Amino acid sequence: MQIRVSVIIPFYNVVDYLKECIDSVLTQTLPEVEAILVDDGSDDGSEALADEYGRKYPDRVKVIHQKNQGASVARNAGLDIAKGDYVHFLDSDDRLKKNAMQFLVDEATSKGLDILFFSAEVFSSDPLLAGDVVSHKDEFIIRSDTGVVMNGRESLIKFYETTKNEYPVAAWRRLYNRGFLEKCGVRFPEGVIHEDEHFGFFTQYYAEKIEQISEILLERRLRRNSVMYSKKLMDSVLGYKCVYLKLIDFIEQTELSDEDRKLMITHSERHIFHTILFYLEADEKERLECRPVIDSYMERAYKYQSFYSEPVQRGMKFFAGELPEDEIKLPTFPFLCYERD
Repeated sequence: MQIRVSVIIPFYNVVDYLKECIDSVLTQTLPEVEAILVDDGSDDGSEALADEYGRKYPDRVKVIHQKNQGASVARNAGLDIAKGDYVHFLDSDDRLKKNAMQFLVDEATSKGLDILFFSAEVFSSDPLLAGDVVSHKDEFIIRSDTGVVMNGRESLIKFYETTKNEYPVAAWRRLYNRGFLEKCGVRFPEGVIHEDEHFGFFTQYYAEKIEQISEILLERRLRRNSVMYSKKLMDSVLGYKCVYLKLIDFIEQTELSDEDRKLMITHSERHIFHTILFYLEADEKERLECRPVIDSYMERAYKYQSFYSEPVQRGMKFFAGELPEDEIKLPTFPFLCYERD
């Protein structure tokens, strides 16, 4: 059977949700879909459940077991054995709509796309998160520039020229052409969280054809013990430091046009923004623990401070000891702005 889509599902101790996730892949209206289940050192029974699916569906389910190394290592391992024409990275507690892969493959194939962005809706079985479901209701809905094919670099510039929302960084919001991923060679940075920040930006930057569609094709689960709700300040700071320095290294070591250099500096601001935001939300113990890490990478960031927005500049001045905390006043999102000369 020719595999049209490889759906890569890294998982760690999600026995309560994994079956729903896998079933949403295997019951797709497009039958030529494989599920690659990458066990990141689970010990709650989800590893056994994955093996059960592998035995039951040997032609459609592949299972990898590894020691606990994080989602990046798991995703890269899954990508290494993927056989599909396209690749999707699905979180192990989320679900695909039944027609998702058929719709995405038809659209991507007909237009020769490298990356196809799509919309998602949130849900939760936890009544304590009912308010969060309401507040995140429209967060993953694409409303602008739908149905327009453009190259990735221009799409990034257009996004920062016109949009006042969060950059859609998540890998689970995209269908990738596997040949394109092999050609561009971008991988998830290992050993940190916020790995989508690096992978998402550089794959989009290198893409020749991307498109955004408004169709809701994925159900995003909110749960209190997920990475979204349980991440620690130090983990976030280390993740943003990693992706920021990778981006700055690329800027400083690559011959770029003035426009591309400006684009990348504009994008780099979001990593500084989130570092400041998480620091301000943390308690004193967490702040003391992570402050040396923040200071170490701010030394590289100060060079680009004048390119950043006023709120982020104020935050950087706070870290430099030049401004009190109560004068930072960050907005809800990093409203980055790319202005053409």
